[in-house]
Amino acid sequence: MVMFKFENEVSKPIKERSYVYDLHYHVVWVTKYRVHAFNTDKVVNALKDKLLEIAKDNGYTIEAMEIMPNHVHLLISAKPKVSVTVMVKKLKGITGKWLFQAFPDEMRKYFWHSHIWSPSYYVGSVGNTTEAIVKKYIETQKERPFK
Repeated sequence: MVMFKFENEVSKPIKERSYVYDLHYHVVWVTKYRVHAFNTDKVVNALKDKLLEIAKDNGYTIEAMEIMPNHVHLLISAKPKVSVTVMVKKLKGITGKWLFQAFPDEMRKYFWHSHIWSPSYYVGSVGNTTEAIVKKYIETQKERPFK
C-alpha cells in the first residue's frame, strides 16, 4: 500500500519557475445513489492506493484522504494551472473504470452500466488565512509603504 503522511503544520508555499502557490482543496464525491459499496478493507485500501497513484501521475498531492462506505474525502493540492474540474474528472473517471476491472463481483452487486460515482462533487478551498483577512489586506494596500 502506498503511504501518505498527515502533518499538523502550516503549509508552506510551493515555488515554481514563474509562480508561487499554496492551493489546497477539500473535495468530496459520493457513489451513485449513495450506495454503501466500500465495505471491505481490501476495496478501501486498493482505492486509496489508486487515488494516490493517479495524483502522483498528474502532479497532485493528496494530503489527507478517507474512504467512507458511500463517499470519498480528499484534501488535495495542485498547481494553479490545474483546473479543479479536470482534476476531479480524472480521479473519478479513472477510479470508476478501474474499480469495475479490479473488483467486478463486488461492484456489480451495487452498480449497473459501469457507473460508480454520482456526477456531482463538492469542492472547497482551504487556506491559512480567512476571507476577512485577505479583504482587509487588499483594502489597506495604499496605507502601506510601497516596496
